Amino acid sequence: MLRKLLVFVFALGALNATANTITAADPIEDYLTLEIEKLELENELFGIMSNDEIVSIASIAVFELNESLELDINTKQYLPADFNAKEGMEDIDWDTIELFEIEDEFELEFNTKDHLPKDFKFAKRLVCDNVSSVELDN
Repeated sequence: MLRKLLVFVFALGALNATANTITAADPIEDYLTLEIEKLELENELFGIMSNDEIVSIASIAVFELNESLELDINTKQYLPADFNAKEGMEDIDWDTIELFEIEDEFELEFNTKDHLPKDFKFAKRLVCDNVSSVELDN
């Protein structure tokens, strides 16, 4: 009987020692609490308003950034003495200027027929402003 009592007391002590090592706080609850606080803070900062709330324009804070750029160079040192940036602007004859269109070659590196439906025709039906539809035979 004494043995059973000692085993019982030892088991009770072991259970008590194990019970003290388990934390009482639930980590999921702590995580959820932090997430709720985060959402409340975001709501306070960025405000999700309900439909019946009216915001005054005067209550909106507007910050203007006045950034000035100062170049520490004197452009007169690098330009001719009689330089005028606007000189000759009205003298350009746009009819004498030749425009060249550069055609870029664009090559697909795959076969588009592999990725389109079997009977696909891009220009099968074209919708125009003055005609409802146009049928093309390709």
